[in-house]
Amino acid sequence: MEKNLLNKIHQHALKEYPFECCGVVIGKPENDHDDILFPCTNIQNQLHEKDPKNYPRDAKTAFNIESTELLKIENEARTRGMVIKTFYHSHPDHDAYFSEEDKKQALFGDEPWYPDANHLVVSVYNKQIKDQALFAWEPEKKVFERQKDLNL
Repeated sequence: MEKNLLNKIHQHALKEYPFECCGVVIGKPENDHDDILFPCTNIQNQLHEKDPKNYPRDAKTAFNIESTELLKIENEARTRGMVIKTFYHSHPDHDAYFSEEDKKQALFGDEPWYPDANHLVVSVYNKQIKDQALFAWEPEKKVFERQKDLNL
């Protein structure tokens, strides 16, 4: 992932703190030069407020991208001959790991919604980027595994 794009993701995470930010990166699978960032709205607080039984977490510990927003991004990717390459979100006051909640969001049953997409988690403590980690689906193991470290 290009540094400029990563910086924009970091800015989004800082802007949304103390809530989780979320977004999508689309691009061509073979390169990172034309990647496009789509910062999304985290609707988790609204879902929690309307239905706390089914959405017990608020946006401090969860994220949810509205389905119509994600559909527009998918359509934009298809129109441009691109794919969804990365989903990203932040962990306010928590480390950069792929949590059980993250797994639940990324999976449909025991298979990922987007098997070829990576998942970037950005750790933010006290309005400062502390760490980040990139995860990819490993079909043989049926888990999301941490990939190479991304330098801050």
